[in-house]
Amino acid sequence: MKIWQDLVKTAVIGTQRQKLKIDSQDNQLGDVLGCLDMNDKEGCLLSAAGTIYLYKKAGQSTAIYGKKSLNTCDLDDLPYCSQVSGKHLGMMLSGGYSRALPEWLKLLAETKKVVSPKYLHELLTLGKRNNHLRKDILPVLGKRGIWLAGLNPDWNYVSGENTDKIWKNGSLEAKKNLLKELRQSEPKKGREQLQNIWSKERAQERSILLEALEVSINVDDEPFLEDALDDRSKLVRDVAARLLAQIPESKLVKRMIERVRPLLSLDSKGIEVELPKKCTVEMTQDGIDESKYIPSLGEKASLLLQMLACIPPSIWSNDWKRKPIELIKIVEGSKWEKLFLEAWITATVRSKDIVWAEALLKSSVRLYKNLNHIDNSIINFLKILPCSQVESLILEVLQQSSNIPPFNSASPAYPLLIHTAHIWNEEISREVISRIKNCIENNNQVNNWQFGSALGRFSSKISPSVYHEAAEILSFEESENIHESVIEAIDKFLVQLKFRFEMKQALEI
Repeated sequence: MKIWQDLVKTAVIGTQRQKLKIDSQDNQLGDVLGCLDMNDKEGCLLSAAGTIYLYKKAGQSTAIYGKKSLNTCDLDDLPYCSQVSGKHLGMMLSGGYSRALPEWLKLLAETKKVVSPKYLHELLTLGKRNNHLRKDILPVLGKRGIWLAGLNPDWNYVSGENTDKIWKNGSLEAKKNLLKELRQSEPKKGREQLQNIWSKERAQERSILLEALEVSINVDDEPFLEDALDDRSKLVRDVAARLLAQIPESKLVKRMIERVRPLLSLDSKGIEVELPKKCTVEMTQDGIDESKYIPSLGEKASLLLQMLACIPPSIWSNDWKRKPIELIKIVEGSKWEKLFLEAWITATVRSKDIVWAEALLKSSVRLYKNLNHIDNSIINFLKILPCSQVESLILEVLQQSSNIPPFNSASPAYPLLIHTAHIWNEEISREVISRIKNCIENNNQVNNWQFGSALGRFSSKISPSVYHEAAEILSFEESENIHESVIEAIDKFLVQLKFRFEMKQALEI
């Protein structure tokens, strides 16, 4: 470009010695250059140089690598979410009301709509960072979202492309995530993929990948897991034993029953216990570990606990012709209370026994204070029980513990309320709101921090349909002398609930 060469020459010689010439251009560039002040020689030179540089840059073609052409995106056959719903999504993606995002995604999928293109990039990136959100994100991407995901390797979780590369050269985390996803839809294929790479992985990696078989674990996995019991690595053997204990029909479970049955008996005085004499080689092979010693129980009782935890608790209900709740009451207060409860809790989670899960949850008030990892157990119990059964249980526990505020961690209802995976029904929601009001009026908060923390968690669980009722019930006058922190917690609670109410309304339009 001659004009550029002239500018460079003038800049080198100097505007005092070389007259600045800007030839007229019969284009948009000429229109811009014609507006420059020629009396300001130095300023005109710099402005012209900058303008011409940008003009040249804008006119360059982008580099094209490879010969692969870009496929066009198919038109979406589902409608986009409304502008208002999109605004709600934007607020959640930016950090506000983020707890409501899983609920929003599920509701959008139910309404047979997809995410507006404006928010696809942020949503796809969020799915890359948060594995637990992917199952909710995928149904609402639409054809445009799936097409867009195919253009970025970071979003391969959408299409599952390049899985071969992940199996060969991917990180351990990527392999495990891929295996979990595969197990959800095709358990057999997932196990076979693990078998294909098994010999190439180091012991620690094998143990971590083996844990992924817990997803959709079934009796068909048993032969592979039995082989893993002979692995050179104790890490692998321990994982294999734990997984086999989750298959009620497995040979390992049967071996544990044969070992434990002679050690236990039920009579009018309670459950009689004979402790195992030692940890045999066969027991070690099945995952029993002498080093897992619980001081409060003793060495031999700790061995018994491990074995008992591998046996479906229904075995004892059937053997002794007693209901789970009856057996729990029998061990309550006995010498072996901790042993049996710890073992039965683990065994119930492993066997996914609905009857035992409900009985143990009902007993939580009396028995769970000194048990290990009880919150995780409650979470797992709630996953086992059907939604309707969970709701009935929560109402029952709320009624039985009416003297304790539901936001008090000492309340038996509290862990059930906060760990429930689904949104509470209206009956539970109204009951909790009523309890909150009564506690405030009677000045019955445990402490203001606990109150605020609980309400923050409740705000994402309570049914949004009761928002107007909640706003009316939890409206207090300044004259009622309620602590400022309590009022602040209620305001935040109602703001969150209002957002979810409006969010749901917008999605239903």
